[in-house]
Amino acid sequence: MKLSSANLRLSIGLFMLPAILLQDNLVGVALQASYIIILALTHGRRFKLLPNLIILISVSAAHLLQPNGLRLFSLGTFPITAGALALGARKALVLIGLLYLSQFMITGRPTFPGWLGKIISLQFYYFERITTEWKNLQKRPFIGALDTLLFSLERIDTSQNQTALSQAKISSPKEWVLGGLHVGVLWGLYFLGFFGVLPVLV
Repeated sequence: MKLSSANLRLSIGLFMLPAILLQDNLVGVALQASYIIILALTHGRRFKLLPNLIILISVSAAHLLQPNGLRLFSLGTFPITAGALALGARKALVLIGLLYLSQFMITGRPTFPGWLGKIISLQFYYFERITTEWKNLQKRPFIGALDTLLFSLERIDTSQNQTALSQAKISSPKEWVLGGLHVGVLWGLYFLGFFGVLPVLV
C-alpha cells in the first residue's frame, strides 16, 4: 500500500495514542512520554524544559486539593498525600506525552483526500508556517511581533502547499518497520504496566 511518509507518521501516532491514554502505571507512562519526546526530537521538534515543568507542577499541585493515600507531610493544615501526587504526575506525563505525540504526528504535513482533506492540509500548512515564522521573530514587544507574524501570513502563497503535497515522499519499507517498532514499544510498556511487571511507586 502506497502511503506518504507524513501520512504514515500520522497513522503510527494514532496507533500509539491509546497505549499512553490507557496507561495506569506511573513508571510506564514516564517511560512512554520519554520515548515519545525522543521520537519528536528525532523528527525536528524542539524540547523546552520550562513549559513541561510548568505542566508537571501545576497538574500535580491541582490534584493535591483532593487528598488520596498515604500522608507524606502537611503544610499547616493542608495534607500532602502520595496518592494525589502520583495521580497528578501521571496525568501530567500523559498530557506532555500527548503534546509531543501530536508534534510527531503532524511532521511533514499529512494529506487527506477530497475537498475536506485539502482544507485540513491547508490548516497544517498554516500551522507549520506560523510556528516557523514565530521562531524567527523578535518576541518583544509582543504586540509588534504578533503584527509582524500576521502580516507575514498575508503574503503566504498557498500554491506552495499544493506543490509540496503533489511531491509528497512515499514511505519506505524501513519507515514501516520503524513505525511498527514505535507502536510495539508503546504498547509493550502498556502491557508491562498492566500486568504489574513495572514497579508500582504508590
